[in-house]
Amino acid sequence: PLFSEELGLQGIPVYADSGTGYFDTVQIRTIMALLNIIDNPMQDIPMLAVLRSPIFSFTPEELADLRTREKNRYFYENIKEIAQSEEDIASKELKDKCLYFMEYLTKWRDKCLYMPIDEFIWYLYMDTSYYGYVGAMPKGSQRQANLRILFQRAREYSKTSYKGLFNFINFITKLRKSSGDMGSAKILGENEDVVRIMSIHKSKGLEFPVVILAGAGKN
Repeated sequence: PLFSEELGLQGIPVYADSGTGYFDTVQIRTIMALLNIIDNPMQDIPMLAVLRSPIFSFTPEELADLRTREKNRYFYENIKEIAQSEEDIASKELKDKCLYFMEYLTKWRDKCLYMPIDEFIWYLYMDTSYYGYVGAMPKGSQRQANLRILFQRAREYSKTSYKGLFNFINFITKLRKSSGDMGSAKILGENEDVVRIMSIHKSKGLEFPVVILAGAGKN
């Protein structure tokens, strides 16, 4: 995986037939964390993931200020208190971010009640500008393809008798447990002019003009 990442960053097209890694990609973890706190903001771990993400861009110092304000409460409760307080109980920058967070979280929690889950997820991509953001990163088309897979999973879910954000989160959790993991989206096929990374058990080698056998220095 590291070799594949390095080639991609250097602009060399690469194809790896991996069957894992989808749920561990940063963009999927971020969106799933966002869906979790929209469903229930009283969850500190997904809350921290969302606050530190480019969607809200809280700094480590600001998160420390939130934590030390009242250690026995959830981050959401401290954010809500700062946003609603008439007094200067936090810096202007932190209060502005808390107000911004509460405004958007309230809006998303209202919309998820009546929007189909696939439409709601695509709406989040656009409203947060996260889809465009990951597209501007290295291997952006790959990252966007991963987000589109989550959207397709939501579309499949919306065709079932189950409804609602909470049930969709459970659906994804069960999918991950039953499938183990899924490979990240493929945007290059195995027959294209690319560097192909294969396991030694799967590969033949004879059909390629050049083969590099990596890790041959090990016992």
